[in-house]
Amino acid sequence: MNNSTVTNVPTNVNGTCNGTNGMNGAAAKSEAEDTPYTPYEEAIIKLNSLQSNAATIQKLRDRRDSIQAENVPQTVRCLQTLGISLQDIDKLQVIHVSGTKGKGSTCAFVESILRHYGYTTGLYTSPHLVSARERIRINGKPIDEHAFARYFFDVYDTLFEADASHMPPYFKFLTLLAFRIFTQMQVDVAIIEVGIGGEYDCTNCIENPVVCGITTLDIDHTSLLGSTLPQIAWHKAGILKTHSVAFYTPTAQEAEDVIRQRATDKQCELFSVPRFEDFDWKGHKLCAGICGKHQTLNIAMALQLTARWLERTKSKHAIESFVSGKGFPVPIEMIKGIENCRWPGRSHTVETERAKYFLDGAHTPKSMEVCAEWLSGELQKEPTDCKRVLVFQCTADRSPSSLLPYLKDLNFSEALFCPTLVSLTQVKKSDLTNFNASTEQQKQRAEECRVIWKKLTGKESFVFPCISSAIAHLSQNHSDPSSNHLLVCVTGSLHLVGGVLSIISPNVD
Repeated sequence: MNNSTVTNVPTNVNGTCNGTNGMNGAAAKSEAEDTPYTPYEEAIIKLNSLQSNAATIQKLRDRRDSIQAENVPQTVRCLQTLGISLQDIDKLQVIHVSGTKGKGSTCAFVESILRHYGYTTGLYTSPHLVSARERIRINGKPIDEHAFARYFFDVYDTLFEADASHMPPYFKFLTLLAFRIFTQMQVDVAIIEVGIGGEYDCTNCIENPVVCGITTLDIDHTSLLGSTLPQIAWHKAGILKTHSVAFYTPTAQEAEDVIRQRATDKQCELFSVPRFEDFDWKGHKLCAGICGKHQTLNIAMALQLTARWLERTKSKHAIESFVSGKGFPVPIEMIKGIENCRWPGRSHTVETERAKYFLDGAHTPKSMEVCAEWLSGELQKEPTDCKRVLVFQCTADRSPSSLLPYLKDLNFSEALFCPTLVSLTQVKKSDLTNFNASTEQQKQRAEECRVIWKKLTGKESFVFPCISSAIAHLSQNHSDPSSNHLLVCVTGSLHLVGGVLSIISPNVD
């Protein structure tokens, strides 16, 4: 096959990209118009209407300081409209986690551990991979479609009737929905992952968390948080609260100084997370449910958070020998929770009939470094005659020149770049519809990736208009059963990973 740049590649006889369910754009439109929507689909249509388009987001960034400062107060006012008090949220016994890398994995480990202790858990994370329901989990499972729709319209209708002209945007609405569901279901613990930053994130309406965590810091969301680690650390440490307790993953001294000063200002107890090796595993060879050596940092954080939560809530499961910031003998419930934890899209492998996919949502320099290490280890296990293909895209203010160098030595025979759009046709009832970046901007970014890849490797690559066309290219050009098995590495964006999963393994949860 020629290594050449391909743009606007037709992938079927109609010249359109296949959608999530394998139908072309025209069929998707017909289906959307002629088939009655389910209550869940109606909810997703309303939810997608709350997204900000690319132009609006740019205007918001231009006024970020004033808008960010209003974010938490607006969230509180919406909660009040819903009849949810901040005291109601306190009753959820919240564990609140910020950070740049690993905060989602840490939350997943915490949830799994506490569930194995027998607690009813609520978990709120972002973004989702395939279904918006993934963001709100009860006892580790995404809330079902019926319950999602019922609670969604309860919240939506109440807020719309109160002030239709000031409906909360997408993420804030889902945050409000999560609090409605968790309070209604009276979960024993709510594990809440920060969206962006911390200080001004709408999850920071939490006044009295039982315990907080700040995971590994890295350069990300620079247009909102700043371009240096101390600036980013200031935002992340915004979740620390008076008379609470917090842990942080060791970081650069200049950033640690900021976190410590913020903890002092807020009168919050602060501890550095110990090393993974400082814990006593009682001879057990741990096999964590989320792959990757780097997960030891997140496991250590999760152990500190859960141990202190058990202590502060006066649980019968509290660990007698626990001292904050120190390792301890790890109980079997914690070990089972770590080993049975599942968190798709991170160091995640999916095997199909003709290909093996390695998927990781790494999108910062540090996370791409550990992703490349994981990929290298996994690829070395495979036969040497397998073809290696990279599927990559980065979004927002992330720079491909800071990410792609980590992947250049993995001996890819092909590189495919494409927007994170599953299909060129945005189906309004789809959980994966995304208006945050324009199609043109995404195409420009994919082309930028192609140019940088050529400079790094000397190899030409392929640019596609959407994820479906890229996957169709793999199917069409590597469909000969007698040809070598295909190894496909997908990284650079969780949105890209989610879009690929929606095609190759749509039932992931």
